[in-house]
Amino acid sequence: MPDSNVIFEAFCGIIIMPLLLFWGLMNIKKEKASVGFTLIELLVVIAIISILAAILFPVFARARENARRASCMSNLKQIGLGMMMYVQDYDEKYPLGAWRLPGTTNNQPSQFVNASSPYDGSVPAKKFKSAIGDGAGYIYSWMDIIYPYVKSTQLFVCPSFTGASTIPSYGYNLYISNVRSRPSNPKSMAAVSRPSEIVLVTDYGSSYNYANAAEYCKGALPPISLLKYPHLDGGNITFADGHAKWYKAGAASICAGVNTSAAADTRQGRAWDPAIP
Repeated sequence: MPDSNVIFEAFCGIIIMPLLLFWGLMNIKKEKASVGFTLIELLVVIAIISILAAILFPVFARARENARRASCMSNLKQIGLGMMMYVQDYDEKYPLGAWRLPGTTNNQPSQFVNASSPYDGSVPAKKFKSAIGDGAGYIYSWMDIIYPYVKSTQLFVCPSFTGASTIPSYGYNLYISNVRSRPSNPKSMAAVSRPSEIVLVTDYGSSYNYANAAEYCKGALPPISLLKYPHLDGGNITFADGHAKWYKAGAASICAGVNTSAAADTRQGRAWDPAIP
């Protein structure tokens, strides 16, 4: 993984090596008692600089993406901490995925922010459009529920996500939030027997800000994969105990036992369904 030493060495390579080449050519010219460089000599130096740039620029790009990945992981760690604080305050129950009015169907969210209220980004529901199943709107979601603990809407934006600014970057595990059930009844900590192994929140750049195993693990081709694996062909995941880690796309420990052709609300995969022992 590129670090500060790699960047320094790359910088030295692209700057110092051509200078040394020039210095060597100058000495040769002095020995020949001539002035200036020939066209061939200049073309050789330019060619060397071009080759070095072609080699080193991808290193710089990877270093930048590593920095964005670290920033995203920090976001997810803070989200995980917010989740843990919420759970401790509310009878060890994980937060709802989305709030809906009584009597509405499974796919009808409540409009938390009405049309006359400014979408000023002051809270997640006024910044992001979320959806349960019938279209995106400015609705009250899990992000708003933990917002008092994290105090930042920017926390829900991955620096590597290039989609619309109204789309959140992270998804909350469908099998913990039970967002599609009626009534919505999220899991309790007691129902999650393997909290260090169960996905809680993950990279998932979609207005459907609840993540399910089938969709997450079948996202193998762009542009779908870029929503779920934006960091060097992988994505960050926060687990039910609050810790966060990067995983390569389709990692066996995350996607084992997942049927990617299954319906979105089919419970499957040990990393996703806390009901699986």
